[in-house]
Amino acid sequence: MVLIPLCATKPVISAAKYERSLLIRNHHKAANNKISLCRLLSIRQHSTSPSTSQDELNHNDLIKDYEISHEEFKYVEQVLASPTVPELKEHTQYPTPSGWFPPNESLQAQQKYLIRRTKNHMLPVYSQTHTTWYGTTHYVSIKKIEGDIWALEADLREHVLKITGQKFVNTQVHEVGRFIRVRGQHRDLIANFLLEKGM
Repeated sequence: MVLIPLCATKPVISAAKYERSLLIRNHHKAANNKISLCRLLSIRQHSTSPSTSQDELNHNDLIKDYEISHEEFKYVEQVLASPTVPELKEHTQYPTPSGWFPPNESLQAQQKYLIRRTKNHMLPVYSQTHTTWYGTTHYVSIKKIEGDIWALEADLREHVLKITGQKFVNTQVHEVGRFIRVRGQHRDLIANFLLEKGM
């Protein structure tokens, strides 16, 4: 008597099931080949067939005669951005409708310091916010300072304490960078003070 291990035996299926599996496998292969053939034909058709818009285009409708004119370019220049900042225009009264004041040179000559305007003729006074893990800090930066920067810091400190009624105000003077930082939301207060000084 010979013993045959179970692991060496193979499952036996009927001939009908085997033929059916072959038919299903061949059917799937034919379907995939048909899909790939249709895709290939569609790609070739799109790449080789001319567009209908080019066939229907009438070349007689194209503009062949034209004239070059430079007189109308002045209307284009009105739309284009200026490469440089335009010069200041003289107004009949100040402040302008936007609230802008020009610098007053007579008042500037009476001060020990000077604050230059930006290229857009605005005061370099900026309100900034610094957020860290312990909270949010508001401060105002005054830049483009010339002359005695410590005299400006003393005047700013005195003016802020007088208007707000605070007991103290924190300031930072950066001599190399020529700017001052004032802690708090005092942008409009400082801007009005500088305008009174003619800046």
